[in-house]
Amino acid sequence: MEILNVKVEKETIEKLERLIKKKAYKNKSEAVRKMLREHFEEHPEIFGLDELQGILREADDMSDQQFEKLATRVFRGTKTAAQLVTQGRDR
Repeated sequence: MEILNVKVEKETIEKLERLIKKKAYKNKSEAVRKMLREHFEEHPEIFGLDELQGILREADDMSDQQFEKLATRVFRGTKTAAQLVTQGRDR
């Protein structure tokens, strides 16, 4: 692991300390590590461009059928059509 020095607001530190007192986490480092990991898992689109560039390099050597299969996977996303419709209705 590497060390990351981060400045945060006093309110954020107080919230982290409350979580530690409730024994939700052992310490602030563990809490921040887990929260960052969860954020990245919930928002894979953050790194989508990196993945897309790799896929495009692979696509040059694919047959049309392989490309269609890949396109289906890429454009499917993390939500189903029903979830997207529901989300749109809630706005």
